[in-house]
Amino acid sequence: MLHRNSRIESRAFGFLFISIAIAVLIGTIINEFLSIHHIPIYYQLISWVMIFTLILGITFTKMKNLFHSIRSRMKNSIKWPLHAKIVNGLSWAGPFLAIPVFHSFSQYLILLGIGAGNISTYLLIRSYSKYDNKEQFVVGIIALSMIGVLFSVDVILNSILVQQHVLALSRLFVGLSYGVGGIYALIER
Repeated sequence: MLHRNSRIESRAFGFLFISIAIAVLIGTIINEFLSIHHIPIYYQLISWVMIFTLILGITFTKMKNLFHSIRSRMKNSIKWPLHAKIVNGLSWAGPFLAIPVFHSFSQYLILLGIGAGNISTYLLIRSYSKYDNKEQFVVGIIALSMIGVLFSVDVILNSILVQQHVLALSRLFVGLSYGVGGIYALIER
C-alpha cells in the first residue's frame, strides 16, 4: 500500500511541477512582452498572479489526488524538529529575502532559492519521513547547476543582454528545472 501511495503522490507532484513550469514559462514570456511595451510593473505582477492562479487552478481541478498529496507531505513536515523546519525555511526564503539587498544578483538568488529549497526539502523528507521524492532533488540540482550556466551567459553576453533579459533567462531555467523534475516524477517509478 505504501508503494502505491508513494507512486500516486509522485505522479501528483509530477503534474504539479509541470504545471509550475508551464506557469513560469508563460509568465516569463508575458512579462517580457509587457516590459518591452513599457507596461507598468503592477500590471506585470497582476499578470503573474493571474497566470499562476489559472494554471494551478486547472491543475488542482483536474488532479484530485494533488491536494491530498500536498497535505500529506505538509503533515509530515509539521512533525520535523524545530531546527529542521528552520533550516528548510531559510533554504527556501533566505535567497529570496536577500534579493532587496543584493538586487543586482537577483537572477542568481532566484535559482539559489529554488535549488537550495528543493534539495533541503528532499533531504529532510528523506531523513524524517522516510520518503524518497527524487523529483524534488532533480529540480534542486538542475536549478543550482543553472547558476553556473546563467553566470557564463551573463559574463559572455554582458554587452548584449540587459539585466532584465538575464532575469528572464533565470526564470526560464526555473521553469526548465520544474519541468524536468515533473517529467522525471512521471516516468521514474
